Amino acid sequence: MKKYILMLGIILMSVFSYSQCVGSQTFTLTPQPVNNTYNPGQIVTLCYTLNSYTQSGSNWFEGFDLNLGPGWASVTPQTAPANCGGNASGGQWTWMTSVTSVATPVTTVGPGYFFDLNIDGNPGNDFGDNNTNNCSWTFCVQLTVANVCTPQNLLIQVTAGSDGVWGSYTSTTCDNLFPNTVFNGTVNVSPIALGPISHN
Repeated sequence: MKKYILMLGIILMSVFSYSQCVGSQTFTLTPQPVNNTYNPGQIVTLCYTLNSYTQSGSNWFEGFDLNLGPGWASVTPQTAPANCGGNASGGQWTWMTSVTSVATPVTTVGPGYFFDLNIDGNPGNDFGDNNTNNCSWTFCVQLTVANVCTPQNLLIQVTAGSDGVWGSYTSTTCDNLFPNTVFNGTVNVSPIALGPISHN
């Protein structure tokens, strides 16, 4: 019986450690949506923070992948995260429309901010940002609502991932990725109320 309890404990600890790399996350949307909508052509600023990250299996933090609904016409980078170790740690956070990892299995993500350790323009072929200083990471982007007259989806999801998934590291202890839904509304297609028109 003790043997089975020990085995169950080992399995539960494996599952627990497997999914505990990404900590709490917070965000702001400016301006806030009205009735779960934004107007056509409206510009919205998203600022997003990963408050904590645990380097299970020595997986370093690789980046943020954005998944956007078809109601967004464009996304423009504003502020990149800061290096966890400062400039002395090497590498830099960079905005990428697409990143393909060399980790197994090969994965392509983007757009988003990703950490380029060897500064060769390809965050997918090296390690991520080493969290030896217990950092948090914040980025901001501007999103523009499409000029459409149908209530298209304005989904915003952010997924934080490790270099074992989106970089070149070989550990799989941080492979469980959970998209965080920031917003899931629609484009406001209500007709604009006009006041009386004077014909002088």
